[in-house]
Amino acid sequence: MKKAKSVSPYLLVLLSFVGVILLGALLLCMPFSRRANNWGSFIDALFTATSATCVTGLCTYVNGIGQELTFFGQLIVLVMIQIGGLGFITILTFFISLFIKKLQFKDRLFLSQAVNSNSVSQVGVFVRRVVAIVTVSELVGFLLGLPVFLNVPGLSIGDAIWNSVFMSISAFNNAGFDIMGGTSLIRGAGNSIIDNMPLWAYYYMQSYLMILIILGGISFITIIDVIVLRKRANQWNAFVKIVLLTTGFLLVVGFASFILTDVTKGNISVFNALFQSVTCRTAGFATFNENDLSIAGKTVSCILMFIGGSPISTAGGIKTTTVFMLVLSLIKFLQGKQIVAFNRQYSRISILKAMVLVLLSIFTIVIAFILVKSFEEYRKDPFDSTENIFFEVFSAFGTTGLSTGITPTLTIGSKIVLSIVMFFGRLGPITLFQVFQSNMDKEENTHFKYVEADLIVG
Repeated sequence: MKKAKSVSPYLLVLLSFVGVILLGALLLCMPFSRRANNWGSFIDALFTATSATCVTGLCTYVNGIGQELTFFGQLIVLVMIQIGGLGFITILTFFISLFIKKLQFKDRLFLSQAVNSNSVSQVGVFVRRVVAIVTVSELVGFLLGLPVFLNVPGLSIGDAIWNSVFMSISAFNNAGFDIMGGTSLIRGAGNSIIDNMPLWAYYYMQSYLMILIILGGISFITIIDVIVLRKRANQWNAFVKIVLLTTGFLLVVGFASFILTDVTKGNISVFNALFQSVTCRTAGFATFNENDLSIAGKTVSCILMFIGGSPISTAGGIKTTTVFMLVLSLIKFLQGKQIVAFNRQYSRISILKAMVLVLLSIFTIVIAFILVKSFEEYRKDPFDSTENIFFEVFSAFGTTGLSTGITPTLTIGSKIVLSIVMFFGRLGPITLFQVFQSNMDKEENTHFKYVEADLIVG
């Protein structure tokens, strides 16, 4: 730990993700990872490794990783999903806490910053609880999935077990990868496993996947308070209340919006609308062709993907707490009141961070869209699909993985841009900037104040 003290925890997080991605990309393009037993494209391997480590789910392989990669290749992807969902530093901290009982304060502070824990003294306990939650959740998900895959005609017991394991880990980590084919969970699209699955098993699978997706995206802090410690509602801290309130609100509003925009038009079913509202929270599984959505439906999907899940979870996006803070600030500003909710007043730094995060995120998406659109216009067979490119960029930034099907056809330049966007979206703009500016969370400490001025705006 002595060497780590001189390194920013945010830089360590960044480097750990880069290291996992590069190692994973190298392994994925090797012959033993590919069913064709030949060397694969490094760009496609890099894209897949980034997508897996950033728990996104976008894939450049036309037939999906199940048809493209061997068991070893699929295992590499699954390991990257697990590392990406938990975070390499979280896993490292877990093992450190097991073997080193007494850490110095500076070491505990460093680790708490790296894993986003608010408790410096209890960082080891927090990490062990997180690992326990992940292990139990994925084990339960695996057991829930077994009846589904064991009832698919022609699927061996070994393949059924492996599919159940893969889906459980992928769903809880909001990754969106599957090994059943290149059509996700879409029935009637030529996916033999999905098409041969009994109808009860198909809807049962979607039901337990939605539970895993929501659990993985509501923050480990929320799970610890509500499920592990079994605190009463009046004992929940403001963070937990905000996460649960915002998550519930977005799920209901998303569901209602898809009914209004697409179910009423016959584009999708009511159950599709419910699953879409959940999977847009950065999970990425699809039960219908996303191209079937109306423009309004795609817009709602982009908004949900942009918001994503909650902090200290496996989900991406700008996070529910950010949206809550912005909406609360807007309402209180219009009312001329202090920014107060759940008997707590929120700091100026929290509000500014929320605003900066949203602005940086929008800026990233706009720049990425311009670059991808430019790359796709100068190809030999350009396609006019502005809304689909926007959808793809939002999906990459929110680490969602939903796609209208254009991912495998993208140019090398577009794949590189989207890989960077996925990386940016998973770590978050604030984290990346804190690598270079460690004082971002601190108020400027001066012995004088400038005269306050009102700037004319609007």
